[in-house]
Amino acid sequence: MSKSNDLTLRIRAARGLDVVRLGFRLNKKPNKTEEESMAAKAFLKTFWSTLGIVLLFTALLFALTGYVMAGVSSGRPKNYAESRTGRMENGQIRYVKNELYYIAPEAIGLSADALPDGTRICLYFDENGHVIAGENADDRSRETERRVILVGIVVGAMAITLLVFSIVAGKTFGKPWIRWLKSIGDAGSVPPLPPA
Repeated sequence: MSKSNDLTLRIRAARGLDVVRLGFRLNKKPNKTEEESMAAKAFLKTFWSTLGIVLLFTALLFALTGYVMAGVSSGRPKNYAESRTGRMENGQIRYVKNELYYIAPEAIGLSADALPDGTRICLYFDENGHVIAGENADDRSRETERRVILVGIVVGAMAITLLVFSIVAGKTFGKPWIRWLKSIGDAGSVPPLPPA
């Protein structure tokens, strides 16, 4: 990012914070006009509604991230020293651990009938190098992908909700606040407000 873009973004962010500070300062102002009083109420309603939506979606995003991570580790044994990926080949799991090995899926609790050739299998080994468990890596990958897509859908819904909310707020309950901001912007200066 160029320095001029970075500076522009910082200026815009500072202006956004200044608008929020201005709203809170307007609420503290004594002897408000009717327009200022309506603008102050509209600001508070808009601010707290926006904050509520953002916090709700943040909590939902944390919960879904936990859901994704829980699905990633669900099939692993607790006490394994090493893992490797093998492939189904002619009814056996083929894997390499310094040498080429084959193991029957039934020996680790999997069914050869449910695993067509080419299926990736995660194998888990103990400290002595013996296979202690296995799971279908293709199924786990599909499940993780499904969960990540769900998180993406929720993030998209969050963005759309905030966009729609900003439009609706500007046209309805936030209108007095926006009208007041435009009026002070047209006047070229901010009316005197109490210190923060």
